[in-house]
Amino acid sequence: MAHRNRERRAAKKAREAERSQALYDDFYDDHYDDEPVRKRRGPHPAIIALIVTVAVVAAGYYGLMTYYEKSMEPVDPNSTREVTIIIPQGSGAADIASILGERNLIKNEYFFRIHCKRMGYDSRFKYGEYALSKSMSVDEIAEALMESVALAETKWFTILEGYNIKQIARALEEGGIVSEAAFYDVVENGDFDYAFLEDCPPGPERLEGFLYPDTYDVNDNATPYEVVDKMLAQFDSLYELKYYARAQELGMSVRDIVTMASIVERESVAPEERPIMAGVFYNRLEEGMMLQSCATIQYILGEPKEFLLNSDLEIPSPYNTYLHEGLPPGPICSPRIASIEAALYPAENDYIYFVLSDALDGTHNFSADYNEFLRNKDAWVAASGA
Repeated sequence: MAHRNRERRAAKKAREAERSQALYDDFYDDHYDDEPVRKRRGPHPAIIALIVTVAVVAAGYYGLMTYYEKSMEPVDPNSTREVTIIIPQGSGAADIASILGERNLIKNEYFFRIHCKRMGYDSRFKYGEYALSKSMSVDEIAEALMESVALAETKWFTILEGYNIKQIARALEEGGIVSEAAFYDVVENGDFDYAFLEDCPPGPERLEGFLYPDTYDVNDNATPYEVVDKMLAQFDSLYELKYYARAQELGMSVRDIVTMASIVERESVAPEERPIMAGVFYNRLEEGMMLQSCATIQYILGEPKEFLLNSDLEIPSPYNTYLHEGLPPGPICSPRIASIEAALYPAENDYIYFVLSDALDGTHNFSADYNEFLRNKDAWVAASGA
């Protein structure tokens, strides 16, 4: 009996010893490997920075290429209107891109130039007159510009931005296009079917503002009517349907918009100032003030003066905005599309006054306070010596 008890105790101790050894071995395996214990680390910071840089560059490249491809698409795939452009002789890709961009026929001038150089178009463009559309892609436009255009027996003439009827008549006669007398006869009596002329009263000024400033070519035997119609057709191609709707929102007619745009055209030189200038004149109208635009006085005078006299501001004319409230009876010149857009979408501001800047660069200082206006005026007088 005692012998069997001793054997059981010995077997129990042996089992406990084996269990202890097994626990020891497990602990050693977990914490004391044959290899030295090393602290675990993530990727090296330089590798992370490289990965991030590559990702950013890839994303930027993808975004740029996506934007590039989008810029090759038509500006308005649903447009059915033709836009006539003139590519003067000697024009390069940059000049052509500028012309197309101004007519809103392409989305991005820079990418147009890049694409044309990449595709080898730029050295194959022909000068002349083209009828294009906003529904055309960049490749379609480029193909049209590479087509040969017959220019035999063609005359060219340019109407500058801000020209009035008298200046246009003189330019056409001096350029050998049509005589002043024939031009004036068509302007007053020609029968033209354009929506923008519906509210224009009869008379020698009825087309003032609508003969779009641009470079044109006409046949040697073009009639005075064809010459005038060509300029009106260009206005029609640029004055979009949305502009008619916007004019109605403002409670204005197309003629009112062009009248405001013509004043903005003559008063502003810097492109970025046009919407601001339009905002000033709209503010004056809302305040019940007179527009007091020197440009309208210059229109009355016919021949521009460098400096107006006080007596000039008293000339009895319905175009004298120093004597009469509201807009003048009609436009005072032919404004470019940028000035028309400024009249349609003026900048919101509190400005009532403006005067030429003492920087003497053609820009203006705008103000809502009369005393600030006087200070700005004194600064300009001191700088200009006027």
